[in-house]
Amino acid sequence: MKTFELRNRRYLGSKRAVLPVIGKVLAALPEPPETAADLFAGTGVVGESLAHAGLAVTFNDLLSSNTTVYRAFFGAGALRHGRLTDLVTEINDADVAALASNYFSETFGGTYYSEPNSRLIGHYRTRIEDWYTRGAVTERERAVLIASLLYGMDRAAATVGHYDAYREGAATTQARLVFGLPRPAEFEREHTVTRRDANQLVRENRWDLVYIDPPYNSRQYGDLYHVLDNVTDWQQGPVQFKARKMDRRHLKSDYCTTQAVPAFTDLIDALDASTIVMSYNDTGDRGNARSAARLSDEDILRVMERRGPVEVVDVPHREFTTGKSGIGEIVERLFVCHVDDDAPSAPPPSRVRPTAAESTAAGDGPPSAPVRSPLNYTGNKKRLVADIIPLLPPPGPEHRRFVDVFSGSMTVGMNSGYPEVAFNDVQVDVMGLGELFREVPYPEIIAQVEAIIVEYGLSDSQQHGYDAYGANSSNGLGRVNKEAYLRLRADFNRMDGADRRRPYVFFTLVVFGFNNQIRYNRSGEFNMPVGKRDFNGRVRKNLFDTVDRMHRLQPELWTLDFRDVFGKLTATDLVYCDPPYILGTAPYNEQSAWTVDDETDLLDELARFAARGGTFGLSNVLSHKGSEHSQLADWAAEHEFVVHTLDYSYANSSYQRKDRNASAEVLITNWRPGRG
Repeated sequence: MKTFELRNRRYLGSKRAVLPVIGKVLAALPEPPETAADLFAGTGVVGESLAHAGLAVTFNDLLSSNTTVYRAFFGAGALRHGRLTDLVTEINDADVAALASNYFSETFGGTYYSEPNSRLIGHYRTRIEDWYTRGAVTERERAVLIASLLYGMDRAAATVGHYDAYREGAATTQARLVFGLPRPAEFEREHTVTRRDANQLVRENRWDLVYIDPPYNSRQYGDLYHVLDNVTDWQQGPVQFKARKMDRRHLKSDYCTTQAVPAFTDLIDALDASTIVMSYNDTGDRGNARSAARLSDEDILRVMERRGPVEVVDVPHREFTTGKSGIGEIVERLFVCHVDDDAPSAPPPSRVRPTAAESTAAGDGPPSAPVRSPLNYTGNKKRLVADIIPLLPPPGPEHRRFVDVFSGSMTVGMNSGYPEVAFNDVQVDVMGLGELFREVPYPEIIAQVEAIIVEYGLSDSQQHGYDAYGANSSNGLGRVNKEAYLRLRADFNRMDGADRRRPYVFFTLVVFGFNNQIRYNRSGEFNMPVGKRDFNGRVRKNLFDTVDRMHRLQPELWTLDFRDVFGKLTATDLVYCDPPYILGTAPYNEQSAWTVDDETDLLDELARFAARGGTFGLSNVLSHKGSEHSQLADWAAEHEFVVHTLDYSYANSSYQRKDRNASAEVLITNWRPGRG
């Protein structure tokens, strides 16, 4: 009887190359670990190496085919090898020509497997269930027989190593399948097999060492091994598309989406372990979009260093490729975190950007991509922030606090690079969101918003996709959500300002509203119409980044008239103003909330602040649709302020606008870059 070992299968991202390095990590630990978890176990070879090192290992994975294999090799209970050999021999001796058609042959015949082999696979799986139901085999022996079937299928499949597609016509030349038996080792310690979401599992257990090998890119592993899971579960359900896939939406992993950073942060923060070892590779932006890594080295280090010092070890190896990804030779990285039990659960406030002097000394390149707010004020500076910040002085003894007087989406203040930031806005609900982002953990915000979505029956394309609602990305979800959105909007407008749910409801309205914008009528009621999008991955990613940044900054939040703000300032404050624009009409200013008198008062306040040694930056436009802001131009010239022209116009509020370069956006400062 042929036998096979755990490692004898084709699987994306197999970690055999990192095993020697993990062994060195174990040997270097000051105290030998006794328990370990392989949270995204895949082939299970890392967990197996830890088991051979004498640790009690928890093997976890979401794929039923994988966890069944783990039970075969590491499960509890004795195995009757003679009995198992007889049963597999019976299958290998079966007359394939005499076997009846079955679910597997009718579903997969002529695709991944030849018609005869498909009948044999279905016959074998039916017999396994019959033996188990009659008590002829134990639960672990059932797992061993399913493993026998899966490994035999794996060797013969007409694929390139997974089941995202099959090689046309290749199955017709297949030799008859011959099945063997696994060769499990003997272990002194008892091991555990779980099939759980890793982020939930870590909240219920503690291990000395945890190994993490999450998906790297947008390829959902649950889709790649659907045939093996189909056979394992043997529910004989419907399949779809050419690849014959089952409905796998319940197995979609956040680690393959824009939610990878939030999911990873939540996992690391929740882990109770002494040592955390993580595998990841440096695919970065190389190859095609599906191959690009979802976590950068910077993301991984930033999150893991919250728990303790991190060592990084490179393990060169050649990545699996179909020849189309264009990746080539890559480097697998091991990140080893030695958990400090006294480390804070959240990082201390830190500057986003080094000072000019530090950047020069360190040879740093341009600042990293800015944090994007989930709020989409018309005129918000998400596309201009990278141009604005270098035109303002960096933090230092002369400039200690960044004051964002008309903060709106809070984009500029969050990306200012200052360790001390104050946000001000007269819109109380907007500052309520600022408080929410500053005080409440990201998972709690997500849970509250998702509860509102369920309560009102709004769409959830992140979970169900557009097809579930009879919609597509082009037409959007406005028709689907309109009725529920209007009910939510009406309930919000009746809601008391002290209601603890108010900021969550307000944020949900902004997410589902037109273009994620904010607008009120003359009665003070929120009145944006429904939009095309919902709480999708992009919004969730922006929310996570914003919450993460606000938790780090712990900014001051004010709801003052701008005139009162200037009464709180000192000469060491850097003041940034992005007021409503006199020359334009945006949703936030449709009720003429900003007047010529307001404009005059603001310019006077800025001139007085500059006269007493303060530094400011003012965003505005000097021209718009043929109109000139002569008051602003004359004021800047009179005081010899610096006018910086910025190449961007805000066209997103009017889809009918033909001239998208109609505004001359400027930043006016009383500080010139390069001044000491």
